[in-house]
Amino acid sequence: MTKNNVKKLFGKSQRVWILVAIMLVLTILQPGVFLTGTNMKSILLSISIYGVMVCGTIFPILLGGIDLSVGAVAAASGALAVTQIVSHDYSTTGVVVGIAGGLLLGCVVGLIHGLIVTQFGVPAFLITLASQNIVYGIAQLLTENNVIPCMKPEIFAFLGGGRLFGVPFSIYIMAIMAVLSWVILNKTILGRNIYAVGGNAEACRLSGVRSRMVTIIAYVASGFTAALAGIVLASMNRQAIAKAAQGYDNFVLTALVVGGASLMGGEGSVLAAIWGAFLVGVVQNGLQLMGVASDYHGIFKCIVIIAAVALDAHVRYKKSGLQKSSFFKKKVKAAE
Repeated sequence: MTKNNVKKLFGKSQRVWILVAIMLVLTILQPGVFLTGTNMKSILLSISIYGVMVCGTIFPILLGGIDLSVGAVAAASGALAVTQIVSHDYSTTGVVVGIAGGLLLGCVVGLIHGLIVTQFGVPAFLITLASQNIVYGIAQLLTENNVIPCMKPEIFAFLGGGRLFGVPFSIYIMAIMAVLSWVILNKTILGRNIYAVGGNAEACRLSGVRSRMVTIIAYVASGFTAALAGIVLASMNRQAIAKAAQGYDNFVLTALVVGGASLMGGEGSVLAAIWGAFLVGVVQNGLQLMGVASDYHGIFKCIVIIAAVALDAHVRYKKSGLQKSSFFKKKVKAAE
């Protein structure tokens, strides 16, 4: 194989090779422990909650927006689901009402975000940051700042704790949402409009695309997946607490950025975002297996993530055929 063929092969699938390299290092450091079916399922289980969130949060990101309220929506939706199940005496009706109510809450929050962003021109960063505290407040009201246990019924516990063919059911939920999100973004008019509006909103408006409606739908999708993730998390923990998903918004944004999604909009894919989530999960898992103190996890994780993003960006820049100017060469030319 020639040097050009090697470059071409690496350029087509650099994200895969980055992941393979990290996994190879961890396999060498932890032989017989890291690269096992049990450990791989453990990694997928650990990322399943924010993996579900990623599948909807990518919609406003592709528009050049952002949703910082996903953790709060997850907490409030999980709390609403559990309180309804408890109030209905752990019946199947309570499960249906609780899940439907939690998902509706997420959609309503997303709808409010979309309307405020489109009708009043408020930056998405500000409105979702402000609503984050409001929705956490709703979660506190629902739980009355208490831990609400929910050990039954089994149909609810199965969402987050059940297994199908030996695989945790929450991983299936993440996979289903990833496929659904991919189909919407790549095979529908709505998906094409989302990429188009994120690339150039004004051109889309002039060409007749209903960019406001597209934006509203994107935020509703983000609220829906956040609510679904919160309900699965409540099922997994067998309880509801007001701060259940605090910090998950950081995991989601990290997965999206590592996966190559542009915060300026118009670029990114849900499969790459899931890859980003898995990469973060692999690094976290590797640090735990090696016995690295939790105080250092953030440092090592960020170093690996920055290196992965930098390498991915470098390869994509090379593929574009653009010439990168050198700061030092400019200084030398200026001196001459």
